[in-house]
Amino acid sequence: MTVHEGILSDCANRGITRLCHFTPSRNLIHVLASGYLKDRETLDMEARDEVNPTDEYRRDGHLDKICCSVEYPNSHYLDIVTKRELIFHDWVILFIDPMMLWSPGTLFCPRNAAAENGSLIAEGWQGYESMFAPHVQGAGGRVFRRGASHLSCSPTDLQAEVLVPGPIPLDAIRGMAMRTERQAHTERARWDTLGLTPPTVPTVIAPVLFDKMALTQHIWTGRRPTETAV
Repeated sequence: MTVHEGILSDCANRGITRLCHFTPSRNLIHVLASGYLKDRETLDMEARDEVNPTDEYRRDGHLDKICCSVEYPNSHYLDIVTKRELIFHDWVILFIDPMMLWSPGTLFCPRNAAAENGSLIAEGWQGYESMFAPHVQGAGGRVFRRGASHLSCSPTDLQAEVLVPGPIPLDAIRGMAMRTERQAHTERARWDTLGLTPPTVPTVIAPVLFDKMALTQHIWTGRRPTETAV
């Protein structure tokens, strides 16, 4: 069995349906206008002032990759960056085609990719499998153990990351999540005002995905959070 086939098979067994990438809603405008979710290296070359990177430092060192997570967002880091943002408070979670998991060039890390300056990042089956190990040492030396009720689609350390080669084309984005219905209406009005073609992919309201404590409890107890289509 090839690495491609092994990861594809395991994703099916675990019920993995997507990758997640979160971004400020103001950056989503650039994604829709350009047709791509762009990596940091591309954005730096374009030197676009209107696009603000979520992670200013990228200590993982892979600027040609886009940081994603498996099935659900890295809500711990999302909580940090949303609290840091003082002006623009709306964020969007993009659901990306899971085929990126078995595509060439994709890298994996069992915890936050910036840990130990990216030295834990690996490729192939070994890298992929490390995200679902029985126990993983995470931030602050804490050891996360995979309980019997842990959602099979979620990595052991909920900050595990997948580094996907960028840019990612718009047609690889399969959906998006927003915190409230009001935000969804605001985003659509903004797209109309700017003359942007609205995404044809499903939009869901999923407040639990933006709440690190609630999402953690759902995953640890084997419950998929409610996602309501609008």
